[in-house]
Amino acid sequence: MNKKSDHYRNQSKDSRQDPLDTYIDKMVEQSRSSSNNNKSSGQAGRIIIAIIIVFIGISFVTGTGFFSSSGPTDVISSVTNMGGPTQDLLDRMGERMVEMGYGDLSDDDLRSLREDGVTATYVSNVRSLGFENLTLDDARRLARADASSTFMAMMIELGYDLTIDDFVQLRDAGVTAYYTSNVHDLGYKDVTPDQLIRMQRIGVSTSLIEELQAQRGEDVPLEDIIRYRISNQ
Repeated sequence: MNKKSDHYRNQSKDSRQDPLDTYIDKMVEQSRSSSNNNKSSGQAGRIIIAIIIVFIGISFVTGTGFFSSSGPTDVISSVTNMGGPTQDLLDRMGERMVEMGYGDLSDDDLRSLREDGVTATYVSNVRSLGFENLTLDDARRLARADASSTFMAMMIELGYDLTIDDFVQLRDAGVTAYYTSNVHDLGYKDVTPDQLIRMQRIGVSTSLIEELQAQRGEDVPLEDIIRYRISNQ
């Protein structure tokens, strides 16, 4: 009977936590919570320090004073403009455009032109090919169509008397001076710009021309080659 009573007392003692144990557990939990908070604070601190170091490094590279009166604002502005043209480049481009008679263009105008691929050098090169009255709108159209001054010069060298619209249409269709020259070499020196555009759009390759010349003779008309390509697509 005493053994049974002792057993019940032991069970009762095990089921109820001693006040001292409760206090110790509470202190341990608070210690863990404090430790986690310290870790979070430490991580946040490291992130802030890293950001400051990056800003200082950028300010050193760009020559902008991080601790100046304007602070990080100038640094952020410098980073934003790092991919664009410098003010010196815009000034020199503006001066060159004025010399060519395009008036006093604003920095925004110059940036817009450059975004379309129009530079003072490009304008000068196109004008030297006989387009002295080239407008900025035409320059944009040419540049957007990827009609380089080299392409234009080569087409002129191949004997073509083309307008700005012709150059734009040729490049929009994917016609290159290399392709045109190869067609000439195969005996079709009188190929017109319209034929070049049609041939390029339907996929008339120089290898197809050579294949049909081998089958039908070197004097096979170009229109027959175009019709053959269309009927066999």
